Amino acid sequence: MKKFKIIIICSFIIFLVFLLINGIYCTNTLEIKNYKFKNEKLNTKLHFVFISDLHNKEFGDKNRDLVSKIKEQTPDFIAVGGDMVTRYFDDDSVMKELLSQFSDIAPTYCVLGNHERALSDKLDFKNDINNTGALMLDNDLIEFEKDEEKILIGGLSDFPYYDFDAPDYETPERYFWDDFCKKSKDNFSILLHHQPEYIGDIAKGSDIDLVLCGHTHGGLIQIPFIGGLIAPNQGLFPKYDKGEFDFKDTKMIISSGLGNSNPVPRINNCAEITVIDIN
Repeated sequence: MKKFKIIIICSFIIFLVFLLINGIYCTNTLEIKNYKFKNEKLNTKLHFVFISDLHNKEFGDKNRDLVSKIKEQTPDFIAVGGDMVTRYFDDDSVMKELLSQFSDIAPTYCVLGNHERALSDKLDFKNDINNTGALMLDNDLIEFEKDEEKILIGGLSDFPYYDFDAPDYETPERYFWDDFCKKSKDNFSILLHHQPEYIGDIAKGSDIDLVLCGHTHGGLIQIPFIGGLIAPNQGLFPKYDKGEFDFKDTKMIISSGLGNSNPVPRINNCAEITVIDIN
């Protein structure tokens, strides 16, 4: 019996050591996740990078490792899904340094996350982002052109009205959503929005082609054959953790993000650079 207890204790210690090593590795290792799909609205080929949830983390001095890997992709543009900062520190210098480098690689488009919203009374994110050469899209859109084709890229605020059926709910988010959906009928469209748990249900009935989200940190701990363990606003075993989700003619891709907003390490869930190829 004593020998059996020793085996159990040793096995438990080995398991904890494994989790610690895996957590350190995944928290500090960049993984490229590729997605490829076709869309009949688009005749040209589109190749771009999406990142989210940096939370002030640096991969190498001034994020040189992250920048190098993204530069190797030679993207048409770079999309950023919010939470580049952490709400506990009113400092966006890491974000600004990184976006400046991104802007030298390709056009860069950003939306805000809940951590930026929490610091909106202390930092001027629109000014700070736009001064790097990137462009902040907050209930706004741009027309990106490639091979004489027009591609809509929009950014929906991180705090949309949640009841999209309420006819008297007049907010900038609602007006932008209605306008973006209308324009998406005739144009290939990409919507950036930080939180998937709010956008997933309403995306099903839209004409938007691709929705890009972050926020979940990939469920933080990925359990084999089950998925993410926990995500903000969704709790345990979230419906939307990371990966590709299909809603009729709309796809949603959730990045597991790059950094952490809490001391819990990523386990079986490396920091992610999302690379998307269409057609």
